[in-house]
Amino acid sequence: MKNKIIIISIAAIAAVFFVYNFFLAGTSEFSVDSLRFEELANEQNVVILDVRSKFEYGGDKIAGAQNISYSAADFNSRIEQLDRNKTYLLYCASGSRSAGACRIMKDKGFKKIYNLAGGIDHWKSEGKPVIR
Repeated sequence: MKNKIIIISIAAIAAVFFVYNFFLAGTSEFSVDSLRFEELANEQNVVILDVRSKFEYGGDKIAGAQNISYSAADFNSRIEQLDRNKTYLLYCASGSRSAGACRIMKDKGFKKIYNLAGGIDHWKSEGKPVIR
């Protein structure tokens, strides 16, 4: 009986973890929806960063986005070179990598950083414009 309770408890914890990761992937303290992201993109001193791989960046992207791949070996050094007084809008495919990039940027002293919740996949599903 005790073993069954332990197994059920572990299964419940695993289920909660799965649901959290599946439904809330790409959300973070920095996340904004596509409407807010679009509004912020039209402000002054804003830089849009696409943190997907160079290959992914070769496909659909948000106009004006610069590519700094989150998985590249030089990610941290490239982030270090950015102006901390500007506003940064980050996105990836689903919002997970860009959320991680936001955390790194926060640790490096950036104050105005925003993550596109759901990433470019959600952006496109809402009919927002992309370029190739």
